[in-house]
Amino acid sequence: MKRIILGVLFLFTALVTFGQNQWQQKKIDYFVEAAAKEFKLDKKRTKTLSKVRTTYFLEYMEIVKKAKSGAITEEEKKTQINAHNQKFNADLKEVTGSDNIQPFLARMREELKNVK
Repeated sequence: MKRIILGVLFLFTALVTFGQNQWQQKKIDYFVEAAAKEFKLDKKRTKTLSKVRTTYFLEYMEIVKKAKSGAITEEEKKTQINAHNQKFNADLKEVTGSDNIQPFLARMREELKNVK
C-alpha cells in the first residue's frame, strides 16, 4: 500500500513539474516570437534571444527559491531581482539592436498573463 501511495505521489509530482515547465516554456516561446516579429530578428538572433530569456527565467526562479527558503531577505530579493531585470534589459537591447524596448516589455507583461 505504501508503494502505491508513494508511486502515485511521485507520478503526481512529476506531472505537476512537467506541466509547470511546459507552461513556462510556452510563455518563453511567446515572448521570443513576439520579439522576433517586433524587432525583425533573424534566426540566429531569435535563437540567442530564446537562450537569454530561458536563462533569465531560470535565474529569476532561483532568486525566488532563495527568498522562500529564507536564504535571502525580502530586501535582498528585491535588490537581486532589480539587478537581474536590468541585466535582462541590457541583453534584450543588445540582441534586438534597439534602445526602445520599454513599450514592448509593457505590452508583453499584459499579453503573457493570458498565455495558457
